Amino acid sequence: MSRLLKTVSIYFLGNVINRLMGFIVMSVATHVLTDSDLGYFSMSSTLINITMTLVSVQAWMAIIRFVFDYDTIEGKRKIIANGYFIEFVTFVIYTIGFIIFLNISPIADAFELYLLSFGYVFNQGVQFACRGLGKNKLYVISGIVGSTAQLLSSILFMFVFHMTSNALILAMALSYICQGLFIEISLKSFRNLKLSDINLKLAKDMLKYCVPTALNYGAYWVNQSANVIIIGFCISKSAAGIFTAAFKMNSLIGIVMMAFNFAFQEYSFSINRSDIKEKMYNKMFDSFIRFISCGMMFLLPVTSILFALIIGPSYESARSLVPLLYLGSFFDSLQLFLSSIMQAEKKVELMFFSQLIGAIITFTVMLSTVWFFGLQSAGIAMIACFAAVSAIRIIGLKPKIKIKFKMSYFLHYIIVFLITVFVYLNFNEIVNLIYCIPLTIYCLFCMRSVIKQIFLSFSKRYNNKKEY
Repeated sequence: MSRLLKTVSIYFLGNVINRLMGFIVMSVATHVLTDSDLGYFSMSSTLINITMTLVSVQAWMAIIRFVFDYDTIEGKRKIIANGYFIEFVTFVIYTIGFIIFLNISPIADAFELYLLSFGYVFNQGVQFACRGLGKNKLYVISGIVGSTAQLLSSILFMFVFHMTSNALILAMALSYICQGLFIEISLKSFRNLKLSDINLKLAKDMLKYCVPTALNYGAYWVNQSANVIIIGFCISKSAAGIFTAAFKMNSLIGIVMMAFNFAFQEYSFSINRSDIKEKMYNKMFDSFIRFISCGMMFLLPVTSILFALIIGPSYESARSLVPLLYLGSFFDSLQLFLSSIMQAEKKVELMFFSQLIGAIITFTVMLSTVWFFGLQSAGIAMIACFAAVSAIRIIGLKPKIKIKFKMSYFLHYIIVFLITVFVYLNFNEIVNLIYCIPLTIYCLFCMRSVIKQIFLSFSKRYNNKKEY
């Protein structure tokens, strides 16, 4: 438990800084770019991320899963070498396909989009190698370097070169590349590669694992990001820009969610062979539910206060979209937590099946409600999708791991959550600020066991150091 908390704290610090950088970029963009430009950027970057996840078969996930099976640095580097080999081959195939596509149908910003594709694959490969080798601090620092590069280059491209949507695409590409280079300079994973480390049988075993994982993650990208594409095509690029501004606020939840999920992913892999893993999974699950649900609810009044500071005035209509998107992100967090357990148990086929069902639900709900509820259909689709994915995963894990809910917690939580949404939607920033006081007391009460565990963990570590 103490090791998990330490890893969470490291990732949390990095995520706070990275998300703050991201908010500054979004703030600048919503004050400078039109909603159509922002919508085009969001649609383009989303399509690139989905495409590269599928084409590269997400080889980096095989790296971090298989590297924990080896205790020696030589064994770990062999896994990394074969992961890089898979990435290289798939990116060559992608490059050929990209050139052919440009000859058939030329597209704007082709150079920026190709650079974004390369940066994404390169960055993911060295990121996961870094985490697999236990270099968590290096990973966090590199993320800050990448976020800083994105912020500075965005300002440069928009204010000096007067670029529009391509400024954000190019800045994102440079952030990926800068983060990857920073990791590589310290990690030297490419310099230490040996051709003799490439083993076709091992690469094949890794492919068997990562292909369904890639399909699963591709489906996840559809579930999380198809909303903006459907909105862009069914309504307008301007509407996609408004939605992007609202969806950016979900990064506040991401500060906590990604830190916990990254740490738990590594923790679940390490305890996979433990006799008490079911007990540990459920202990983490209860803490996670309370932490994320209270954090999500508390962020509503905070968002009311910050919205006008972060988002440009022309995007004011995005404010009402936040509650449903936050609730959708809660269920998204839940299914990501469950995916770490499924990866540790190597139940990747079930992961893909659940995400595929989620993708079907996303498209069905979006296409059937977008004409009636407009942009609110995206939040409805997220909730329906990720709630279904979570339910399927809990049922699928039941033969090996029984995930237990404490329903008594939700009986009072739902009432307080509805009150919080009402305050957020109907009152100004001052009322929301005052409301934070009783809400803080409630959240601390709900998380008292989590806080106690954190306190005991740090107290134990302090006493051990004192004795030493």
